[in-house]
Amino acid sequence: MLLCVVELGTECQDQATRLRGTLTHWSVDMSGSVMYLFQPLGLDEDGQPVQKLFLCRERLAGVDGKFEHIKVPFEILGTQITNKPSGFTGMAIEFVRHINGCFHVVIQPAGRLSRKKTPIKCRDFDLRECTGEKIVQLNEEKLKQSKAEHPSPTGDSFHREPAGGDELGRR
Repeated sequence: MLLCVVELGTECQDQATRLRGTLTHWSVDMSGSVMYLFQPLGLDEDGQPVQKLFLCRERLAGVDGKFEHIKVPFEILGTQITNKPSGFTGMAIEFVRHINGCFHVVIQPAGRLSRKKTPIKCRDFDLRECTGEKIVQLNEEKLKQSKAEHPSPTGDSFHREPAGGDELGRR
């Protein structure tokens, strides 16, 4: 499916907070809803970047004409997949696009933790490291080229900060 999204790296303004910043990620869920991760310009009192905001398109000002069409493999969402290196398995529930162009997939395992009785937390992984019935595996040459053109961050998850929910903000 071809998805029309605001180009990552676009500098814009959040209309609610009136902060200026840059779009660094977007995510799309099983319903096709797109949300953007917005990095406001500036540092906090500890010298760290201020907290990112998770925003819908309607809150973004200054993005006119800064759209791109991205092919998204929606057929993967809703299917069972596995992260090959770790064995982490569950349903593919969301895609995350990073500013450098790589795609991550969010995997939600079934069940809950036996001690805490809470659902197992979902995690995102580089799609190229995952297997599943609907995931097309790249040959060694194409995989190497893809990683060179669209490197994947390591240890950098797509975090949402609203109250409640898991580390990605899902309730």
